[in-house]
Amino acid sequence: MKSLPRIFTVGLFLLLIAANVYIFLSGMKVSEQINFFEAQTKKLQQENIELEKKAYAANSLQHAASVAAELNYTKKAEPYFLNNLRFALKKQN
Repeated sequence: MKSLPRIFTVGLFLLLIAANVYIFLSGMKVSEQINFFEAQTKKLQQENIELEKKAYAANSLQHAASVAAELNYTKKAEPYFLNNLRFALKKQN
């Protein structure tokens, strides 16, 4: 009868060791996934910075001027002057 509790105890220890190994391996797998996602996050952050720089450059006036020069839009608009200011000024007699 003494061997039954001993067999039960050894079996329990073996079960706990197997569970510990499984949890350890699962933790390693999760760690690899975390490292993968961290690398992806850094890659996406770098790509985001580059896209922000491109968007800023596309919105700049210098970029607009260079595109206008490429498309031969170099003629500047002539200002329109109001010579007759009858609506803007009240004539005094």
